[in-house]
Amino acid sequence: MLLKIKDRFIKQIPITAKVTLWYTFFIGILLAAILTSLFFISDIILTNVSQQELITSVNKIAIRPSKFESYDDGIFFLKYDARGRKLGGITPAGFFDNARFSPNKVNIQQKRHNKFFYYDMKLRGEHGNWVRGVFPVTKIANIFKYILFILSVMSPFLLFLIIYGGYKIIKNGFKPVEKISSTAMKIKENRDFSKRIDIGYGKDEIHKMAKSFNSMLDTLENSYLHEKQFSSDVSHELRTPISVIMAESSYGVEHVETVEEARESFAVIHRQSKRMTELLTQIMELTKLEEKERVPKEKFNISEMIEDIESDFVKLSQEKNILLTSDIESNVFIYGNQLLLERVIYNLLTNAFKFTKDKIKISLKSYSHLNCCIIEVEDNGIGIPKSEQSKIWDRFYQVEQSRNKNKNQGYGLGLSIVSTILKLHNGKIELQSIPNQQTIFKIILPIENM
Repeated sequence: MLLKIKDRFIKQIPITAKVTLWYTFFIGILLAAILTSLFFISDIILTNVSQQELITSVNKIAIRPSKFESYDDGIFFLKYDARGRKLGGITPAGFFDNARFSPNKVNIQQKRHNKFFYYDMKLRGEHGNWVRGVFPVTKIANIFKYILFILSVMSPFLLFLIIYGGYKIIKNGFKPVEKISSTAMKIKENRDFSKRIDIGYGKDEIHKMAKSFNSMLDTLENSYLHEKQFSSDVSHELRTPISVIMAESSYGVEHVETVEEARESFAVIHRQSKRMTELLTQIMELTKLEEKERVPKEKFNISEMIEDIESDFVKLSQEKNILLTSDIESNVFIYGNQLLLERVIYNLLTNAFKFTKDKIKISLKSYSHLNCCIIEVEDNGIGIPKSEQSKIWDRFYQVEQSRNKNKNQGYGLGLSIVSTILKLHNGKIELQSIPNQQTIFKIILPIENM
């Protein structure tokens, strides 16, 4: 139970506080270890350094007696003759200078609280005179201990400054994380998938994480927009057939008296139900295509594909008294999805037949040019007004003239599907149309795999 409460408490602590506590703990231990080590090894360090400095200084004077000084850099120098009589120099307070000559060895003199190192050497060229260097260890040790004491007293304040400065640095470093969290919460509350995380430019891990979040949000937004578009399309387009079905059903229940009248009502209901099924199939197909970023492709002979499609429309052209001509270059190979590209040609030819009057010509051309495959579907029917040409690729858009809904019942999705499939193939489609004269849909597909 206590462990669960502890875990719950720890999980509630902000990550900035956790990181600050952890590094404070380690810095505190490190600082304590350093101070403790200094206290224990200070005497060793002081002894080694001061003795080496004492030997070096005395050697310099012994070699060059003319450089003799009574005091230099914390060391006192005394000059004696061969009998031990003092010839010059300053004796430090507390030091008894009646010590015997003891050359080439660091000696220690300690009286009560005073401790000294001294070192003797004969002076070169002075017939038995010698020099003694005296280093007052106690004074320097006291200074050193005072410094350690000051450090010990100041260490809590130093630790506080380190903690405070570190906390500020960590908090500032985690600001992008707070921004990421805040943006995610806003998206959740408002369901606004258009928001993005803006933390500026950077190449560290947090900026990489923000970039990954933005990529994920792009995917979510696209999925959300497709879902929203699908719901809007379905509700918009199904409203009319459902209303017709409900009206016809109500009429059948209330007014139909004969089998013939019932058959007529059933025919209307069947026709509208079929329309709903076809409409839903096309909407779902378009939605799936729009969600894809790429489709499987393979190399195939598009010339043979177009020739096969042409043969499928020969009988229909004869029934509608339409002249269908073709000019297809042989053996043009491209990389693409054959099933989807068949759908493109079928849609364009179906439109051409649907919106063309009797005794009208439809032409199908295919050829290669500048590493591209060009496919043209041309008819000399009613055409498309200039003002409508940019809109025909939109969902459910239909031209409001005889290329229209009255005679040719369509859903306005065919050209949207064509445009989407071509985008997946890095291709494009161009339209040239003169009302009541000519319409040409020109498809441009790259031959190489891209």
